[in-house]
Amino acid sequence: MIHGYQKIYSGFLTTVFTAGVFANDSIVFKPVVGGTEKQETLPSLSTSERWSNWCGVRVEHPTRVDPTKSSIKSYYTITDGQRFAGVFELDNAKLSWRNNTLQSVVVDLEQTQSIGPLHIGMLDTIQKDSVLLVNSDQLDGFIESIDTTTGVALQTTTPGTIANEQPQKQLTNIPIHRIVEIRLATKVKQPTGWRFWLTDGSVIDVDSWSNDINKCNLINPHLVPEIQGVKVFWSDVLSIAPNSKTITALANCPWRTTGNPALPSPRLSPPTIQPMVQPAAFDAITLSVHGPGVFEFSTPQTKSTFSASLSLPGQLKNVIDCQITIECAGKVLWQKKVTSEFQTTPIQIPVDGNEIIFRLDESKHGALGCAILITDAIFISDLCGTPPQPIQHPPSAPIKSDL
Repeated sequence: MIHGYQKIYSGFLTTVFTAGVFANDSIVFKPVVGGTEKQETLPSLSTSERWSNWCGVRVEHPTRVDPTKSSIKSYYTITDGQRFAGVFELDNAKLSWRNNTLQSVVVDLEQTQSIGPLHIGMLDTIQKDSVLLVNSDQLDGFIESIDTTTGVALQTTTPGTIANEQPQKQLTNIPIHRIVEIRLATKVKQPTGWRFWLTDGSVIDVDSWSNDINKCNLINPHLVPEIQGVKVFWSDVLSIAPNSKTITALANCPWRTTGNPALPSPRLSPPTIQPMVQPAAFDAITLSVHGPGVFEFSTPQTKSTFSASLSLPGQLKNVIDCQITIECAGKVLWQKKVTSEFQTTPIQIPVDGNEIIFRLDESKHGALGCAILITDAIFISDLCGTPPQPIQHPPSAPIKSDL
């Protein structure tokens, strides 16, 4: 079966766009490379053709708007990991999405992963399309279309009530105003080209790019191949990578937690990780880790450098008293006794394996005094190169007039 579409609804998860801030001399570019050698900041970049052998570059601006104050509430995410902040709009009766950078783009449900709030981190694999409602109920099935009048058309299947009775299929129309998020069971595709992370939470892939004074020219955006290029202010760019596989955010790695077997008695609350979801360079959002416990992360990188910054949670600063240990393949990579006197500490350590373990223990105040903030945490591949280019751009979405 093929997903279709008819019309759209402009009021679904509204947003307000803000104008870009002019870049100035205060913007700096920080190359990201593996190893422990410190990299110098750069005052400017030229073009993708003159890129050094970096895994990525952070773009930092001291007067940038706090991402937690953004009014953007909705994102269109496709199967290769690109996502676009914006809203639905009516464009020639096609299902379209209005993004501040790419303007109007046609939504192809066959390439759609989700439409809804910003998600950063691992998502559960789903076998059916799903619709999350404002009352937290979830309906699973197959999304046939989205219509301005009837809403989302979801086909659901219920088993027969008597023996040998065929399953019953039913088409349910869900009003748009009752929906928080739509997720589709589409196949994940590998990204290609250069990837840009923007301050509004958008992630855009392009063939190449060039510098234009205080702006960056994004050449041949993959989502809209008919557009030769669009310009964004450098102050609206968080980071760049020539290949999305060279840098992996810790927040995007599968993880699990276990209690500390050395503890003599069970704790009242389980060890947990609280992600602070907001736009971040390379999607490396801050993770608030609360022990005592063991936190195991799996990474696609087998040989890499783990780079991060460790600090104390502000609300627990006066009671923190525990030990933080980072391990890989049975070896201790970093260990520190953390108290209220602990200062923000950047770390950059080599990792030889595809699993890294954070251990929080020896707390004098139990769970209350056992926590750490992990910021800007990424795995940097030892193999950085030029980005793979797409064989051909994805075609524009066809019009499903037969639906």
